Amino acid sequence: MQIPISPDELAAAAARLQQRQGIVLTLPEGKIAQMGVTAAYRYADGVLTVDILEKPFFVSTAYCEEQLKSFLDQI
Repeated sequence: MQIPISPDELAAAAARLQQRQGIVLTLPEGKIAQMGVTAAYRYADGVLTVDILEKPFFVSTAYCEEQLKSFLDQI
């Protein structure tokens, strides 16, 4: 999944993610894990690329992506 996002928007989302969920993004790339979902991410040229690596079998990849997009839209 690719999400266009400015550096300022990403910084705000990263700060919110750390404050609300205790998840720290190390830019420009890294991995995050929460509630059985593991994702790899990379930020370059104004685009955040996220790949869902692991998830519970009963949760769809589309649902994980939808939740991530929803979170980023709350800036």
